[in-house]
This record gives sequence, structure tokens and C-alpha cells, in this order.
Amino acid sequence: MIIQDKFADIRPYNPSEVPAAVARMTANPQFGMAVDYLFDKQEGQEIYSDLAKVKTGFEFQKAFMYKAINRVLERSSDGLTIGNVDVLRNNGPSVLLSNHRDILLDSAMLQVVLVDQGMDTSEITFGDNLMFNDFIVDFGKVNRMFTVFREGNPREMLAYSKHLSEYIHNNTQNKKVSSWIAQRKGRAKDGMDKTEPAVLKMLTMFNRKAPIEAFLALNILPVAVSYEWEPCDFSKVREIYISRSQTYVKQADEDFNSVLNGIIQPKGRVNISIGKPVNEFIADELPNLNKQNIHQKVADFIDQQVYQNYQLSPNNYFAYDSLMKTKEYAVKYDSNTEELMNKRIESLFEFMGEKSEEIKRLFLSLYANPVIQKEK
Repeated sequence: MIIQDKFADIRPYNPSEVPAAVARMTANPQFGMAVDYLFDKQEGQEIYSDLAKVKTGFEFQKAFMYKAINRVLERSSDGLTIGNVDVLRNNGPSVLLSNHRDILLDSAMLQVVLVDQGMDTSEITFGDNLMFNDFIVDFGKVNRMFTVFREGNPREMLAYSKHLSEYIHNNTQNKKVSSWIAQRKGRAKDGMDKTEPAVLKMLTMFNRKAPIEAFLALNILPVAVSYEWEPCDFSKVREIYISRSQTYVKQADEDFNSVLNGIIQPKGRVNISIGKPVNEFIADELPNLNKQNIHQKVADFIDQQVYQNYQLSPNNYFAYDSLMKTKEYAVKYDSNTEELMNKRIESLFEFMGEKSEEIKRLFLSLYANPVIQKEK
């Protein structure tokens, strides 16, 4: 109880809090709209019946989220495949450090994988910028999400980071629960999956004087999520394009719309692959690691694991050849890929309200950059 009270401001709901929160959620019209969108009438009735019996976050995930995400994948993807799942099964409670392409689905799909493997789901980071209203707060905290504070003065952010680091360490070592966290603040919008050393420094703040030991205690496992069709690709190109000439200011409902679009838009083939554990890298490289270089070295290793395990699609190779004006990967795609990509570029021009080579270049770069990184 002392540990729970210490982290009361950021932790998910305890079992004692879950039934009331689920009752509030299921009474909310927004939840009803989601159920009606994803399920037929009989399925919806069964879900409401199952949710009335839920007593823990894990039970909520199995009763609703597992079915909902599978239905989303059925409707908007060509299937989810898994790579190196044995590493996931054998690593124990871990920090699941993932590349970040979609606000909801990156972590949600991994929970589906964990359930399919007969494993406990992880807890998930939940940016306070996404807490739009009480319904979303309930949804997140029932869904085993813990809060990450995004705004504050330097002193506040330092305190938030230390608190969060202690919480994630407590999950791994004491609660024996895995924690999902993105490798960077915000989604990658240019196809470049780069781990921010600042994220790793935050994770190890609970033991700043001994970061190597801190990394070993966290048991970090790199995760690579790949989408054939990038979630919200048009919006990502738009943000980068506008940012080139002025400060980009998010609209009030932009994050919420990104969540919805990520659910609805076609994703093609999707893959989640697990990389080599960071602890194995540390064991191999220990003579070359010290307090000064450990965070950058681990960041580089995680990047390598993400790039190696990222599953490239024909459109990635076509984008690379188009951007580089080469035929290096011509055997990897066909005329159908070329037609689909050119149609998407024309649709992007309509979305942007203008047509330019710069917009086209940004779109191609979004899909070509995973090829460039994998080549390295």
C-alpha cells in the first residue's frame, strides 16, 4: 500500500478502482459509439455483459481491448505477424522499448501478442497531453496505463522524470510487470526511428550514480513495429512541411484525430519483432562501457535492433528508388506498387491543397528512410 500511495498520481487503477471506472465508461455514449462501430449487436451485448463482471485491468483488456484491437486489424490491415516471440517469452518482466509510429496501436497490438502467448500484458505509458477528458482518463487507467507528464518548468520536469523512473523500476523489480515505453518523445514522423538518449537517462534516474546497474535492473527489450502503410502519413508530411517555414502549432483535437485515423486508415501488412535484450549487449560490451558513454551506446544498440528487425515492404523500396533516382531495388516491387504510391501522392497533394516537389520528397522520404537506415 505504501508503494501504491507513493505512485498514486501516475499509476493505473488498482483492482478496487476498476469496477466503478468500467461502469462509468460503459455508461458513456463515446464508449457505446466505439462498441457499435467495431461489433454487431449480439457481440456488443456480450461485451457489455462481460465488462459488468470485470474486476482488474487485465480482465478489462481481455474482455474488450483484445477483441477491439483484433477487430481493428481485421478491418484495416492485411494481418499482424510476429518475429522473435521466443525472446519476449523468455526475457521476464522488461521495459519494452519500442519505436513509435501510431499513438494507440504500437502498444495495443503488442498487448494482443502478449495475450496470444499466454503472458500478462504490460503497463503502458500515457502522456498527460492525451488525457482529453474524464472518459479518456478512465479508459487509460483501466487499460493499465501510467501517466507521463509532458509539460512543466525544468525543476518540475526533473522531479517528474525521477518519479517516473522509480515507478518503472518498481514495476520491473517489485511488481514483476513489464512496461511499454516509446524510444522517443512523440511519434517518428519522417520514418526515422531514433532512440533519444534523454529517454534512457530518464529510465536510469532511479540509480544515476550507477547507470550500468540501472540498465541491468530494467531488463530493456527493443521492439520494432512495422506498418506497410504508415499511420497518418499525410498528417505527418503536413506537419514536417509546415514546420520548415514556421512553428507548427497543434490543433486542439489533433491528437484525438490521430488516434481515430490510426484505427480507421488501411495499414497493409503489420509486423512486431523483438530485438536482442539490452542486458546481453551490456554483458558483451561491458569493458567498453562507462558512466559517460553508456546511454549513447545503449541508444545506438536499440536503434540497430529496430532497424534490423523492421520489416520493409515493396512501397519502402519503391520510395527509395524514386527518391534516389535509381533502380537498385526494382526487383522488390512491381507496377502495382508504383501505381499505388503515385495515387497516394496525388491524394496527398489534394489533402495539402497544393502540389510541389518538396511535398512529394517528404512523402517519399517517410517511406524510404527505413531502407536507408537498414542499409547502414
